[in-house]
Order: sequence, then C-alpha cells, then structure tokens
Amino acid sequence: MERDVSENSSCGTLKLIRGSNIVSDDSPTVGIEGDCWPPYGEIITKSSLCWSSKLRVEVDYLEGKSALSFGLITPNESFSYFLLAYFDPTKGLIKADSKSNSTHFIMNHHELLTLIQSCQAILTFLVNRGLLAAKRICSCGNQMVLRDNKSDDGYHWECPVNQCRKRRSIRAGTFFEDSKIPLSHWLYIIFLWSIDESNKKVSLLTGLSLRTVITALQRLRDICSLKILHGNLKLGGRGKTIEIDESMFGHKRKYNRGRVGQGTWVFGMVERGTGRALAFRVPNRTRETLVTGLVQKFVEPGTTIISDKFSPYFNLNSIGYIHLMVNHSENFVDPYTGAHSNTIEGVWSQIKRKLKAMNGTVKSKLPCYLDEFNWRKCYPGDPFDNLLEAIAEFCPPN
Repeated sequence: MERDVSENSSCGTLKLIRGSNIVSDDSPTVGIEGDCWPPYGEIITKSSLCWSSKLRVEVDYLEGKSALSFGLITPNESFSYFLLAYFDPTKGLIKADSKSNSTHFIMNHHELLTLIQSCQAILTFLVNRGLLAAKRICSCGNQMVLRDNKSDDGYHWECPVNQCRKRRSIRAGTFFEDSKIPLSHWLYIIFLWSIDESNKKVSLLTGLSLRTVITALQRLRDICSLKILHGNLKLGGRGKTIEIDESMFGHKRKYNRGRVGQGTWVFGMVERGTGRALAFRVPNRTRETLVTGLVQKFVEPGTTIISDKFSPYFNLNSIGYIHLMVNHSENFVDPYTGAHSNTIEGVWSQIKRKLKAMNGTVKSKLPCYLDEFNWRKCYPGDPFDNLLEAIAEFCPPN
C-alpha cells in the first residue's frame, strides 16, 4: 500500500509496510509499531527527536535486514546541515550514501547538542544503542512501565500493580548505574572524548569538575582495554607485513634537570598499509613476554614480521612467521631485503607526542592510555559510534 505525503515531496510516496504507520494524513508525525522502537510503546513524533517542527517525511520506508528505518529531511534553511538520513533502531542516526548501499553513523557537534536537549530523545537513543534496558520485570513478576519524573534522567521504571508500585532507576544494571553524571552529560563526554578533546576542554564544555571528568574518561578507557583484551583482535595475515619494536618510556629528564627515571619498556607492532597498531607496557623483554605472550597472541601466522636483530625474535621463522631483520648498527634499511622499521618509529612518535601534550602520565596509568591508542588505531570509523557499541557489548543492561 502506498500513499502520497505531499505534493512537493522529493520522493512522492511512502510505502506502508509491516511495522510502520502514518499517524495522520496531514502530519509528518511517524509512528513505528512493534517491540524494536520505541521500546516503551509511545508514538515517535518530531518533538521526541528534537528536530525542527518543519520536518517532513520525504523518502520511502525501507525494511532492513533486522529493523525498520525511516528517512527524514529538513527543508528549513536553519537546519540545512542535516542531510538525508535514516534512523535505524539498531544503529541510531545514520547517513545513507545515495551512490552506494553502504551506511555509516553520523553525529556532529550540532546534532549532539540538539539530541541532549530532550530526556525522551536521550532515552530513546540509549535504548536503541543497547546502553539502557528496553523493558524491566519487577520482582513481583510483572512488567514495569516507564514513568516520567523531574530527575535529570526524566524517567524511571515503575511496577503498574497497585499493591506493589516498586520503582527502579533507568540506570540500574547499566554502564551508568554508579554515576551521578546526567545522561545528557555522559553523551557529551563520550562525544568529546571520541574527537580527542583534552580533559580541561571536556570539563569546560560540560561544566563538570576536572576530577569528575578524569574519572569518567578513565571508565571509557577501561572499555577500550576490555575491547582490546577480549575482542579477538589479530593483525597481519598472509601477504601482510608487521613491524615490531620496543621503546623505553619515561626515562628522560625534563629540561635536563632532576634524576633520570628508571623508565618503562613498551612493546609495539604496526601493520603496514592499514596503520593498525598495538602497544603494550611489558615488565621485561624476554622471548616469553614479547613473542609467546604478545606476537603469537595478536599476529596471524604466515605474516611477514620485520624487526631489529634482538635475540628474542630469532625464533620467529620456526613458529610460522616470515622473519626479516635489519641491523640498526649498520643501516636503517637492509640493502638486500629492503627491510626497515620506519613505520613503527612513527607509532612511537605518535604515542609520545600524545603523552607529552598531556604533560605525561603516572606509570600505573600508562597501560590504559596505550589501550586507548590501540583501540583508536585498530577500530577505524567513527569513534563515537564504535565506543557506544563497545559499551553495549561489555556493559549491557541486566
């Protein structure tokens, strides 16, 4: 079944397919029926998405593989930054490339600030991304319902049975449970961290204390660490080249004054061509630590590995890798094989430049900053979208 939306509509028609409904012939308000979106059974309107009142539906409904999507476009010039986009219940706000079938998540600063103005929009967004629960069951066995309130979150769960009436926070059993930071500020913190803003800048823009921001950002880095540790991450493969090396961190004196620090060894590897890289603080540089503990865990067999002539690497050929070496005491590029380690040297420069911009870090925090670097390097794309997915993966509502 098809019906016209407006005479000036760019696409002209809407297809009413399973799970969709046009609420009014004269209104662009859109309702989606079913369990996927919205989870609390309300009609989705323009105001709930915090967009312009002049929004109108102008594209066909699309039935995806697992969820229904709809498209909105803004004819209002003041909102002309928002191009053709779809709202996918499993992905959130994504832009579709009209020249291909690929889609990617989009969220710029303006759109985020618009989103976090409404508690309903925040709730809907976080439920869709799997960070908040879509439903709750009361201890009495009945399904709880959402009620609005005057708290920062705007909603709470409540048992509808008169004899019970138990309440539960929408944060209960989620990543946000033990935090007093408003959900709107959490989304803003995640966004600012994803674009690599400094702690002081995040504190300034959110209005939160620097200590609160540091604690919040540490939780985000903990998610990065979980993703690196449990994400089945592998570099290289047949036909690919990995450079490996070690570097000493924290051993130089500032302005050549004071005692020389003991320093910390960091082992790194980088995949040529893609730029995917990993760096880990290591207690020592033995074969068991570097090769058995890290190379064999994170590098696919059959990979070409380039290193210097450090003795722990001498057995790489015997354990399934193609090993090329360069003697740095003689040259930087091997004259016979062309092997060099310039790419991994670039990785060390990136990490040390970042730490220098932070005015350094305490030794105990170095691993989590390295995991943040690893996560950004190994999971390309939009960091905001990737981090939301990682939070949903490792801290799902329960």
